Amino acid sequence: MLGPLREDSPRRIGPYGIRARLGAGGMGEVFLGLREGDAQGGPGAGGVPVAVKTVRRDVAGDPGFRDRFRREIAVARSVAGPHLAPLLDGDAEAEMPWLATGYVPGPTLSAAVRGAGAMDEAEVRMLGAGLAHALAAVHAAGIVHRDVKPGNVMLAADGPRLIDFGIARDPGATPLTTTSRMVGSPGFMSPEHVAGSGRVVPASDVFSLASVLCFAATGRDPFGDGPVAAVLYRVKYVEADLDDVPEALRAVLTDCLTADPSARPTAGELARRLATGAAGRWPDPVAGHIAEYERELARVLALGGPLLPGYTPTEAATGSHAAPHQLPTRGTDFVPGLHIAPTRGPGLAPPPRRSRRALGVALAALIVLGAATGGILAWRNNGGDHDPADAGTGKGGSPAARIVAGVSENGGPDGSGTVPYGRDVRPTGWKKPWKGKLARSPIGCSAGRDVLVCRLVDGTYEALSAADGHRLWTFDTGQTTRAAGWGPRGQFFMPADATRPTVHDDTVLLAAGGRLQSLDARTGAVRWETAAGGAHDLDSAPLVLGDLVFAATTTSPDGASLAAHDRATGARKWEKPLAPQIISNGQKGNFWPVATDGRVLYAIGEEAPKAFRPEDGALLGTAGGEAVQGRGDSSGCGELRVRGRSAFCAAKVRNDDPSGFGLDMIAMKYEAGTLRARGRVPFDQALAAGASLTALDDAVITLRRRGDEYTPGVPDELVVVSRDGGRTLGRFPLGGKQAPGMSNPVSDPLIVADTLVWADSTTLYTVPIRRDGSLGPLKRTRPAGAPGPSPTPTYDPVPNGIELDKELLDPQVLPVGGVVHVVYDDGTALSVPLPG
Repeated sequence: MLGPLREDSPRRIGPYGIRARLGAGGMGEVFLGLREGDAQGGPGAGGVPVAVKTVRRDVAGDPGFRDRFRREIAVARSVAGPHLAPLLDGDAEAEMPWLATGYVPGPTLSAAVRGAGAMDEAEVRMLGAGLAHALAAVHAAGIVHRDVKPGNVMLAADGPRLIDFGIARDPGATPLTTTSRMVGSPGFMSPEHVAGSGRVVPASDVFSLASVLCFAATGRDPFGDGPVAAVLYRVKYVEADLDDVPEALRAVLTDCLTADPSARPTAGELARRLATGAAGRWPDPVAGHIAEYERELARVLALGGPLLPGYTPTEAATGSHAAPHQLPTRGTDFVPGLHIAPTRGPGLAPPPRRSRRALGVALAALIVLGAATGGILAWRNNGGDHDPADAGTGKGGSPAARIVAGVSENGGPDGSGTVPYGRDVRPTGWKKPWKGKLARSPIGCSAGRDVLVCRLVDGTYEALSAADGHRLWTFDTGQTTRAAGWGPRGQFFMPADATRPTVHDDTVLLAAGGRLQSLDARTGAVRWETAAGGAHDLDSAPLVLGDLVFAATTTSPDGASLAAHDRATGARKWEKPLAPQIISNGQKGNFWPVATDGRVLYAIGEEAPKAFRPEDGALLGTAGGEAVQGRGDSSGCGELRVRGRSAFCAAKVRNDDPSGFGLDMIAMKYEAGTLRARGRVPFDQALAAGASLTALDDAVITLRRRGDEYTPGVPDELVVVSRDGGRTLGRFPLGGKQAPGMSNPVSDPLIVADTLVWADSTTLYTVPIRRDGSLGPLKRTRPAGAPGPSPTPTYDPVPNGIELDKELLDPQVLPVGGVVHVVYDDGTALSVPLPG
């Protein structure tokens, strides 16, 4: 829908006066415009509203990108048809390049299906016939679209429109994207696209269109969800789920969903086959949705000027809102379903929300890839620039910190992987190393001054004393069944929908059995409980900021909202949406709060990470930039790490692996608070294959690399790079050489007291980080009681999916100041002094 302009939004682009904001794309923003002199939007060419797509100045500075943008304009001008959004104007040479297309007042197909549900067969035939005619026009111009997906289909009152030629190209042209980068949307690619973008032909668009029509007919992605590699595998071998597609329509779509491109019908032939039995109008719910867009457009055009910050179109039209000078100056960011998809930069690609490997391969990596645990740190110094990493160390004259915020696999509440306590801080009563034992394998732990508490694979919780390791309490909702894992089609399962626990002060917070619960950390007694959601992923966890607790409201990503609760009573204070009621499988993620910097709350939304004002839920910003490309409205950031004035997320791009499944990492940087894009984090791209972003502080960033069947040459290693310039500071091999049939799982690293720390099944490793940002020598410490290497799992995950009780999980390292807890797959828990 139409959103107000931001304070920094342009008021004029080329000959167009800007009236409203349509959304943020990967390379810039999209606005509603009218040609100057026709402000009322009357009849006549100049009065027709247009969508003006812009490119950020920093991106436009890349000569290769301007070449790409020129080609996009040329491609769009070469194609015309009743079911295409026409290109009206454009300027690739402007300081801020732009292009203008006809504005389509209506929702995307994604939004329509989410809002109204799956369509009947006649309506799908109407949709498909129009889009097939559009593709016929595209192909007649010698163009392959290459990104036919629900997000690139707009629904207007008179029929569908196919939009976005940002990655379309003449088959004979030289590719302007980096070789082998994934350009397209995984769940709607064709088999030949998965094998390599150079093999894409017009018949590839027909395959993609058939997938889109399956989505329209069933409300779900035809190739399922789960890890991107698993989705691509199903696409490559055409394992589509057509069970709920009406029989006659299924026969047509089956002919399109064949592995051999030459066996598929042409777009024109498909249009003729779909026209039989097609409806003459949209179903009433969709027609009503379109009418909302039309009414909103009329209200904005009636203003005779731009929609100002803080207003909705209705408020602006009725004058019911505060005067402009009374509006808050905090930035807001509206990112509705775009009808002009983001322009993609050179070599960039649709990043998956998660880099999980195919079924049965190194599942343990998932256990330590999370968002932030809850809690505001005791280190926030009235808005100053005090470094949270100095808390408890005595630096800057500050006294030793009291442990308030708990520590998870992601460090403190900012999710940066840095723990905000120094060596002189220890859990209450801790005097010497200890060994404890959990009843089952842990899959998410949190530690504080009194307790180490873990969620187990069966959805129960167990707490050990942080002082000596004896068992304090257990918690079971009574709703536990089989162990956690992923089904054969990638669907996540967690008994009782149990989240990872969060320790804050003397409290443990968790959501399980549909209830958000506050427990006494020492006794496990329930202080209060209230209705809440459950785990969307392994990373889901409540988060604490000040006197509020934040949690999701649903047990699945569909319709998820972010809710704020009073920390003392559980009373709900406010609620804000994070995802639509109906969402395709490929867009699902961990729609929970993930981090806080002590002032701003960050959560994952359907389209991107979002920043909220904690006291009232006001939206302060939505992540944009390169990582937003390629997945409709989704940024691909499934997690966020915040450190000081910056926030970071990892995205994925295709590498040169001939299977087409190999992925490289790029690290995106954002401004904390607003989430405005600040470009990439530089580092040697030779290290990008198989990499994930782990701990970072003010001086260094750590990358965890591991090979798989798609990147077999990638070593299992930890790489440390400088944060300022990306220089490689150190590379540390992981796991060591093991006997045949044995594995030595390794944790992700954390940073505590200027020390990088990680563990495998035998050894605790520490590396000092010096004040100048260089690294000290690696130290190896063998904790007494470490379980050692274990047999590599050999069960077959194909019939039932991934079962976490049968996997060998990575250790979890939880340094609470000068004490390090290490929790292993067999339930062993060790607590030792931080070496060094």
